[in-house]
Amino acid sequence: RIEAQLEEYRSRTDEAESALADLRATLAADRESAARALNAAVQSSGGGRRPNAAAHLSGVRRLLPAARIGGGLRASLAMLRLAGYALTSRPIAEAAAHDGAAAAQAAEFRRWLEAAGEGDGEAQYRVGSAYEHGRGVVANIGDAALWYRRAAEQGHREAQFELGRLYLQERRSGPAGSQRWYQAVSGQGDGAGERLQLLFPNGVAIEQDFVEALRWSRCAAEQGHPQAQANTASLLARGDGCELDYAEARRWYQRAAEQGDAAAQVGLGVLFANGLGVEIDLVLAAYWYGQAASQGNDGAQLALGLMYLAGQGVAADAAAAAELFRAAGDKGNARARYNLGLLHLRGGGIPRDLQAAESCFRQAARQGLAAAMLSLARMYENGETAMANPEEAAVWYRAAADQGDPEAQFTIGRMYARGEGLPLSLSEAAGWFERAAANGHAAAQFNIGVFYADGTAVAKDPARAAEWFKRAAEQGLTIAQVRLGVAYRVGAGVPQDPAVAVHWLERAAEAGSAEAKMALAALVAEGSGTPRDRPRAEALLRDAAAAAHAPALLALGHLLAADSEPERQREAWRWYRAAADAGSADAQYLMGLAALRRDPPQMPDAALWFGKAAEGGHAQAQFELAAMHVTGSGVAPDRERAAFWYRRAADQGEPRAQFNLAVMVANGDGVPADLAAALTLYESAAHSGLAEAQLALGDAFAEGRGRPLDVGLARAWYGRAAAQGNRRADEQLRAMSQARE
Repeated sequence: RIEAQLEEYRSRTDEAESALADLRATLAADRESAARALNAAVQSSGGGRRPNAAAHLSGVRRLLPAARIGGGLRASLAMLRLAGYALTSRPIAEAAAHDGAAAAQAAEFRRWLEAAGEGDGEAQYRVGSAYEHGRGVVANIGDAALWYRRAAEQGHREAQFELGRLYLQERRSGPAGSQRWYQAVSGQGDGAGERLQLLFPNGVAIEQDFVEALRWSRCAAEQGHPQAQANTASLLARGDGCELDYAEARRWYQRAAEQGDAAAQVGLGVLFANGLGVEIDLVLAAYWYGQAASQGNDGAQLALGLMYLAGQGVAADAAAAAELFRAAGDKGNARARYNLGLLHLRGGGIPRDLQAAESCFRQAARQGLAAAMLSLARMYENGETAMANPEEAAVWYRAAADQGDPEAQFTIGRMYARGEGLPLSLSEAAGWFERAAANGHAAAQFNIGVFYADGTAVAKDPARAAEWFKRAAEQGLTIAQVRLGVAYRVGAGVPQDPAVAVHWLERAAEAGSAEAKMALAALVAEGSGTPRDRPRAEALLRDAAAAAHAPALLALGHLLAADSEPERQREAWRWYRAAADAGSADAQYLMGLAALRRDPPQMPDAALWFGKAAEGGHAQAQFELAAMHVTGSGVAPDRERAAFWYRRAADQGEPRAQFNLAVMVANGDGVPADLAAALTLYESAAHSGLAEAQLALGDAFAEGRGRPLDVGLARAWYGRAAAQGNRRADEQLRAMSQARE
């Protein structure tokens, strides 16, 4: 009905403006003239078409003469709002005819208002309360503050407390009060500001002001008001509106707590639990939390429950903690529900109940508690509910991530990176890792560092990679310390600095990183960034090898193999074998070569080790295995299998594999014949410096086979092969010289 009237008023706004101007001009002088002006405004606003327009006017005329708050504009406006005329369908006085309680409130408000206008402090307090709560008048926090202040300035204790309370946080009138009027009128075009000032000269909001809050709270506190004392203490303990002063805060908390104020009792508990201005006294903290908890204070119940859970200040008692959490949770305390969920999940002191845990986490998560969202998500991810549900887990991880929780942001990145519960997207993963990294998550800092180092879903940037590695390393993440140390060793994104490399690798080695010990051993053996110390280098490698770290096993083998003592060389092969068994492709390749070099050669063993290394991506092993398939040495002859392994090695740039595959492709041996593809492979191998491939390219240009006839290019490729000692290329060059002569 209000909105319908607004539309009606808007339809004739222009015509009403002059009447409203007259109203503003005459309100301060003569109430009857104001009534006539208001009548004109109603008529020009289309009021003549509304059956209840006369009732509006009648109500206003009845109320205007009652305005006695010093007379004038403000008094008349107060009565206009009391009438409810401006935006409501009928004045409160008329509504009261249908609602006895409303009629009583309106009558009471008029009585208090008259007394307040005459300077009565209690009446001023009552009028402020009526405006704050909308009793008998349209609620408006601006007017409430005005009347509270008038009473407070007269020393009214309750008014001082209420005024201080209003200033503790920004306050606006609710939608049922003047805020709705304010929003409606503010959208009515030109002149809206004047109309707002006319209707609400005291505004409809109170800005947060800790200085004023402390001023008025202290006034009421000094008169013995326990809640004001608690508020004063809280402001002092936080340093809001004043210098931080725990001693003064404790004094006010103590006075309020002794009067039974639960908030003050909680405040004392916080001071003693954390040693704020006092020595830490967990027993005393538990006592005050207990006092407040017995009054039903949910914050105290939560705090005391945590103390029972940890056995701090009280004997450990998980069952008692659960009861306190449950009591606080029943009052809507999200953290209490979360902690009760943890107890149900872990079964500590109470029976393990995953269904109850899920329920508690869900309740707290719906209240916006990020920690509960994370726990609920983990339950879905780990299958601790009815069944694993990665998609539902992603929903709750995302909810916590959107609140800025770094652990959730990291997990969302991980899920995108793996395609678990979310579509596989490395670009999304990079974005979430970087958000979590910016929020201080060490693992996310390392991950985004790897992305920048490798150019994964982001532009390759070694400097940014090193910066993220450093931030993670400074948080103690060992793997980041290793990557940062290696970056300083080789100068990747940072100036090359062996001493700094040693520093970070030492820290990671002390944390037990086998990779760090291996990298540090290389620097120690070289004397780079640290004094040369081969015994220590060997000790570091042996420590790393003892952890079955395959690269360290291999490196220890290399160190021992370089020694001239036969026993050390024999030990080297034991480490090579251990590295090969641990999955090192390099060690597996070495084991294959060793089998080939035995007398007689152990071809099946060689094929076995080359096969393992080839599967691990070792290009030279792939080449050797392909050659064995060509000759049938140690394996069954298989030209197609040979071509497969040659291609795998060729794709990694192995020139011998490129040449051999080119020969097979040119001749259609094990693969379809394709001269163009063969020549491309010859070119790759030739540019890598393989003389046989250079000779083959020379032949192609000399004969015009697959390439245009070009004696100059033929001579150039023959020359490069001949320079490496290729006899046939040298013969071709001499033949070309003789033919030219």
